[in-house]
Amino acid sequence: MALTLEEKHEMILAAERRKAYALARELIQKPEASVWMILIPILFIHHAFNIQRYKKSIHGFAENYIKTRQKALELAFYSMKEEKGIAINLENCFPSVEMHEEKEVRLCEKQLEEIRLFFHHYKLLMEARGKSYETMVRAAYGEAGRLKAFYNALEKAEKEVIRYVNRSFQTSEAALDVTKRMQKIVSGIRDKEVKEIF
Repeated sequence: MALTLEEKHEMILAAERRKAYALARELIQKPEASVWMILIPILFIHHAFNIQRYKKSIHGFAENYIKTRQKALELAFYSMKEEKGIAINLENCFPSVEMHEEKEVRLCEKQLEEIRLFFHHYKLLMEARGKSYETMVRAAYGEAGRLKAFYNALEKAEKEVIRYVNRSFQTSEAALDVTKRMQKIVSGIRDKEVKEIF
C-alpha cells in the first residue's frame, strides 16, 4: 500500500532531523570524562551538568538548523495537499519575522533560494513512490549524479547565506572557523547519504 502524503511528510522530517543531529554531534564537542571523577566524586557532578548542557546544545542546534527545511517542507506539503501553487517569497516564508533592518531583510532574501531548492526537492520526494526515505530519494532522483547535482546547488545557496551572515552578523574568527567546519561536516553527511542510497 502506498504511503500517504502525511506519512511521507513525517518520514522526510525525521530524515532531516537525523541529519541535523548528526551534524550537531560532530560540530559540538562532548565533555570528556576523566579518571579524577572516580577519585573526586564532586567532579562527576560537574561533568553530569556539562553533559546536560551538551545535550541541550545538540537539541537546540539541530532544531534551529532545520527551520529552513521545515518551512520548505510545510510549503511543499501544503502545495501538494491543496493542489495549489505557492509563491516562495518573504511573506510566505518569514511571516512572523519582524524585519526592522535592511540586514535582516537581505538575510531572509538570501535564504529564499535555499527554501526554493528544498521546496522542489521535497515535492519530488513526496511525488515519488517508496516505503522509506531512501526509496523515495532513489525513485525521485534515479541516479547518484542527480541527487549530487541538487546538493551542489544547495551548497552554493547555503554558502551565499553563510557569506552574508559572516559579513554582517558573525564577523569573528571563531564564527568563521565554526562555519567552515560545519560546511565540511555537512558535505561529508551528504556524500555518505548519496553513497548509501545509490
